Amino acid sequence: MLGDILDTLGDQVDEEQHSDLLVGLSSPDDAAVLRIDDEKALIFTADFFAPVLDDPYSYGSVAAANALSDIYAMGGVPQMAINLVAWPDDMEPTIIEAVLMGGLDKVREAGAYLAGGHTVRDTEPKYGLAVTGLVHPDKILRIGGAEHGDLLVLTKPLGSGVMTTALKEAKIDQRHLDACVAVMNRLNVSGSQAANAVYPHVHAATDVTGYGLVGHAYEMADGAGCSIELRIDGLPWIDGSQNYAKAGHFSGGAIANRKYYEKYVVYKRELEDWNAMMLFDPQTSGGLLLSVGAEHAHDLLDALNRYGNEDSCVVGEVVVGEAGKIIIV
Repeated sequence: MLGDILDTLGDQVDEEQHSDLLVGLSSPDDAAVLRIDDEKALIFTADFFAPVLDDPYSYGSVAAANALSDIYAMGGVPQMAINLVAWPDDMEPTIIEAVLMGGLDKVREAGAYLAGGHTVRDTEPKYGLAVTGLVHPDKILRIGGAEHGDLLVLTKPLGSGVMTTALKEAKIDQRHLDACVAVMNRLNVSGSQAANAVYPHVHAATDVTGYGLVGHAYEMADGAGCSIELRIDGLPWIDGSQNYAKAGHFSGGAIANRKYYEKYVVYKRELEDWNAMMLFDPQTSGGLLLSVGAEHAHDLLDALNRYGNEDSCVVGEVVVGEAGKIIIV
């Protein structure tokens, strides 16, 4: 539904009359981009959500990492952020203080400035950031630039959706939760740095978040006018996440993602239902999905290792086929 609404809005905006608007409503990229001059373009994004963790500091830190991720997905460097806060009047002030401190520390880690924000009263707490970044106008990573024969590299393991759902249901082991928080809390800066090091051989990028792996892969494939094969046996999972999937700890978002995106999926092998559902599991602060020329995939993986992202792996391939089709092999 949201996609249809945005398409309608996009029809009302003549981006050709705004030559410096390099990325706008006409494509499902992770952020908007406005050219300043021949050397610099501004990246704009905003992201906030209700708590996915009980610990307020961790919640603030993960929410900030999630918002900053859109800048990295476009190949940029975060410069400034402002807080976006919705908060109940009757909640203990020390809780929101801890949330804001978590966000501040993560923005500082990204090398950016936190410069204020906006708050509103709400019955349910929500927190996130609006973020501005910089990128060279000729080095923007777009979601639709994948080319036939590219390999797909994922920079973080999957499974945070089922794990945070299990947390809400008080059914998660602390050891597994700690592993999940560590993944969500990690900035995608290493993925962006590695992609820039291998540029222009990295042809497309996006971060894997609320639409799940299949949803974001669909957007990449559709934008490139091709199909994508995902190798189910090659997908990385956060320690313990498959156990929670087998136990059925799926969110309403996972169910909605499957209902919408499964029409674009072709299964070349039989999967148990929990395993198929994991492909649609919404991720919080997930990794980057990078489409790189096959002959340069090792260069990208080497660069990722060099920048400290040692759990990146090849998860699929861009193939000739119907635009947006996702083939599970």
